[in-house]
Amino acid sequence: MRHSVTSLAVAVALASMGLAATAQAGSVSTIWVNNATGGAPIIQEYNLTSGALMTQFNGDGYNGRGVVNVGNIVYYTTASNNNVYGYNTATNTDLGAIFSVSGANGLSTIAYDGTNFWIGDYSGTNQAYLYSMTGTLLKTVSLSQCTGYCDGLEYGTGVSSINGGKPFLISNRYDGGGGGANTYDIYDTNGNLITSNFITGHDSSGNTGIAFDGSTFYVDNIRSSTIGEYNTSGTWLQDLTLTGQNYFLGEDLSVNYAQVLPPAVPEPASWGVMLVGLVGLAGLAAGRRRTRA
Repeated sequence: MRHSVTSLAVAVALASMGLAATAQAGSVSTIWVNNATGGAPIIQEYNLTSGALMTQFNGDGYNGRGVVNVGNIVYYTTASNNNVYGYNTATNTDLGAIFSVSGANGLSTIAYDGTNFWIGDYSGTNQAYLYSMTGTLLKTVSLSQCTGYCDGLEYGTGVSSINGGKPFLISNRYDGGGGGANTYDIYDTNGNLITSNFITGHDSSGNTGIAFDGSTFYVDNIRSSTIGEYNTSGTWLQDLTLTGQNYFLGEDLSVNYAQVLPPAVPEPASWGVMLVGLVGLAGLAAGRRRTRA
């Protein structure tokens, strides 16, 4: 009985720590796009098999940039202000501004690491910010290859060939709306350059936002109504042609992060708390044995 109780305690603790999932999953069915309209952003969802338009709504702000889909909530940014907005796709409810990024006058792309947001600056700097979902600044990093106004930023983890399987950021080098085959570089989450020139845009008309589902990178070909697909070696696979849209000038992409990210691994302090709990459970089991004896 002692071994059963202790084993059960260990299993429960490890499950609660999120260790059952060791890497990002892959194979998502849809992708979200935030469009730069010169007006209110148009945010769309496309089928990744057929390229057909599935969902569309008009957002707040002016000139859309970043987009992140976490479950039923789509978070997005615009080039005109420092707000992160939200929209509930299950209830078709505009949630308005969720929080603001201090010191910025425009925001670029936005990504999600399973707990917090990574947000690109659109004020002319090469900075990216780590923010909690409630608007607390956690970290600021500088991306050395970004020349300013970079509009492609994504978070990933769990790929052995990229940063040894550890979390990483991937960013393009300039505003892809100006045209040309953009370059995407790999950084660690402190902003240190890991791999230069990981992806070069296959469509030279312009490459902007980027998304990752754990097995495939998706790059927005802003002038072509297509999305380029690349493997985890940065090699171009194919272009997906988008159909049915009444407007497309895509700035950022997002898969549904609730589908592709593993549960967050706790901080070292959390491990300590869990170990204390395990010791307590083991002591309780030993006490019961003495009582029965």
